[in-house]
Amino acid sequence: MKKYTISIFQLGWLFSILSVFIFTNSVNAQEWAQKADMINPRLFFSVYAVDKEIYVIGGMLGAPIDSVEAYLPDTDKWVKKASLPSARAGVATCEVDGKLYAIGGWDGQNPALGTVEEYDPKTDTWTRKTEMPTPRSFFSAVAMEGKIYTFGGVAQNVGPVLSAVEEYDPKTDTWTQKTGMPNPRSGTAAAEFRNKIYLIGGVPSVQGPVAKTVEEYDPKTDTWTQKADMPIPRTALTVSVANAKIYAIGGTSAVQGAGLATVEVYDPLTDTWKKSIDMPTARVFLGSGTVNSKIYAIGGVVEGLGPKILPTVEEFTLDSLSVAALDKFLTFWGNIKIEN
Repeated sequence: MKKYTISIFQLGWLFSILSVFIFTNSVNAQEWAQKADMINPRLFFSVYAVDKEIYVIGGMLGAPIDSVEAYLPDTDKWVKKASLPSARAGVATCEVDGKLYAIGGWDGQNPALGTVEEYDPKTDTWTRKTEMPTPRSFFSAVAMEGKIYTFGGVAQNVGPVLSAVEEYDPKTDTWTQKTGMPNPRSGTAAAEFRNKIYLIGGVPSVQGPVAKTVEEYDPKTDTWTQKADMPIPRTALTVSVANAKIYAIGGTSAVQGAGLATVEVYDPLTDTWKKSIDMPTARVFLGSGTVNSKIYAIGGVVEGLGPKILPTVEEFTLDSLSVAALDKFLTFWGNIKIEN
């Protein structure tokens, strides 16, 4: 029977190799890459990913627009889709059962809209639905378990900021009022993770100040829980969920201030934040979507309300260190022969 012994020196050598694998992988694990520009630059729009396509809906380019485009990450191309029946900026979008719902917003004339329009990607058509009870723009909407939840926003451009939370059931085409936000805000970003909804950042009034507040909403109990603040106060940011984390991207720390390139990562399981790699292009009023564990940051504006409105699309490849580096090391280890 052969005996194998490994000295402390050999162990140190092996761990050094592991460190090289991990370091090499981590250097290349997270990076931003430029992708094809949107057809129409815009701000105040909404973004949602469905079936490996990222839809960009409405927004503003001098005035509210009805333009709808879809980005295909696999081919890095944009295609035009059927326009919104009603041009809107500050609109929110969610997906339920393969259909998109464009909700609320501002048409440049009315203070705010309660309009709801359903889009079917298979037929490229829009259908009018029951209006949201509280007309609003610059609010957040999140879909969870077949329902859509709308949060905060403003009734008109000069305020006031709303605390209203409403639930929409696409199957019955009906709305239900829910417990309001503890801290009313507009310009928030929102995401769903494990049947909870997280409201991040925003402003408590149109004059500011910008908030770093994070609140967790549980639709099952209709209750709110305060969570760890975002490190940098931000509004008009975007968030995307990937690899069991929430990525908070861009935005601004001042009302009508300069856009930020900041990316911070929230872990809902530990209620902690950490810094990630900045975007190449600092911007505010942008959107984002996740496809195949890659995040796409889309559009926006360099500062405040303009004048430089961007068609920019940047792809963020996420860290796969824990799987890839360890797998490489174990494969290497499995091929080592130690002779007696």
